[in-house]
This record gives sequence, C-alpha cells and structure tokens, in this order.
Amino acid sequence: MQDVKKLLYSVIDEVGKQKIRCELNANIAEASAKYCSEIVATCTKRLGNEANAENLGVMCEALLHFMLTAVMLPSERKVFVDTVEYSVIVPSVKMLKKNPEKALVIQVIKNEDADQKMRQAEAIQPHKENIWLVSPNSIATEYKNYKLQGEGLQYTSLLADIQKFISEKGVSGLKLMHG
Repeated sequence: MQDVKKLLYSVIDEVGKQKIRCELNANIAEASAKYCSEIVATCTKRLGNEANAENLGVMCEALLHFMLTAVMLPSERKVFVDTVEYSVIVPSVKMLKKNPEKALVIQVIKNEDADQKMRQAEAIQPHKENIWLVSPNSIATEYKNYKLQGEGLQYTSLLADIQKFISEKGVSGLKLMHG
C-alpha cells in the first residue's frame, strides 16, 4: 500500500510548490482549478488500483491542507472539538463558537460513515449552509458536496469557494498567533 501523502507531496514537488503558490496568489480560482485537477489526476493515475475511497479522501484532505497553507487562508486543520476530529474549520474554532454564521465546517469523507461525519458537523455548526463535505464521489446530502467525480460541485472549485466565503463574511486574514 502506497503512502498517499508522500505520493501527493512528490507530485506537488514535481509541479513546484513556489510556482503553485505564486499562481494561486495571482488568481486563486483559475490556479486552484488547474492545479487541483492536475495533481489529483496524476496521483489517481499513480495510485492505480489503490485509488479507493479512503486513499482518495486522504489525498483530497492533504491537498486541501496544502492549498490553504499556500494561499494563507485562515483555517484550522485536523482540529478536535469536544473529542471529535474535524477535517477543516474556517477560519477557526474560536470563530465557530463565537459567531457560527462566519465559520465553515468542512468534513472530508474517506472510509468513514458519511452520515456520522454529517451528524458531527451538525453538532457544532447550526447553520447548515456552512457545512461542506468533500468526497471522492457524490453522496446523497443536503449539504454542499465537493467531489472528484460526478455532477455538481467539483473539488477543483473548493479553494476559490472558501476564499469567496471568507471575503463575503468579512473574516479577517491569517492569524499567526494561536488562541
């Protein structure tokens, strides 16, 4: 079994981290669509028959973490709230608790039960429109579902949509101090 994160970062290195960062900062919508598509396609091809839901989910989550860091969008990754791990919270757990309409809860569906991930998100985010799911394939849900394949919202537009959300909600930029 391949180390999916290692594979992902080797592909990112082949493309060039600095090149990705520069292009993302110049035009986040165009560059994130281009690079997410290119990186996902290369990784999926190299995974071959190991390109299952769990590995694709791990890849989506790790790529999202890299992209969020590359454009310095405020977020907390793999964060625990009341003993439950969440994939990404934008901009922070603090904002989620204080002003939930200005926060996103993004859950990456891997091998876990999608219903459980949705219930976990509902437990901390009362605004359903601010619960977003990422999955390899389309899932039946009332929430925004960014996926690698199928109709509707595509994974390649996720980063630009996060930036748009932050901008529309008036969320301030990256805070380098924790707390």
